[in-house]
Amino acid sequence: MRYFKKVVDVIIKLMIPLIIFSLMMGVAKIFLDLRVVFKSPTISSGFNILLTDILSMFVVIELLRGIIEYFEIHRMRLTLIADAALIFILREAMIEIYEKNIDSSEIISFACLIAAIVGVRTLAIIYSPSKGRELIKNEK
Repeated sequence: MRYFKKVVDVIIKLMIPLIIFSLMMGVAKIFLDLRVVFKSPTISSGFNILLTDILSMFVVIELLRGIIEYFEIHRMRLTLIADAALIFILREAMIEIYEKNIDSSEIISFACLIAAIVGVRTLAIIYSPSKGRELIKNEK
């Protein structure tokens, strides 16, 4: 098990610079896409590209937070995974709404999915391992 932890640590250490590099590339792509916004025939089509790029960056930032958190405490917190999932789903919903390619059944599906993830996140906070340890300490 110790060998496995060392291998995982090395993999995580290699992933962090890669993700930081991808963040820098994402920011550069946002600035390069500003040309498209100015050259597009309508403002709406240019902002569609810009909106997608910016919202995608938020997803990558949340994933980076999860990886760094794992590197620091050697466990994945369910709340960070739920946050990343929420941001990804909200990104997709916002893009669909902005492009006006969404109908009522998709809106209801997004709402149910968001409610389920919020419920999981809430339960993860209520029943977190750290709270269980605090209760055990207080009982002794």
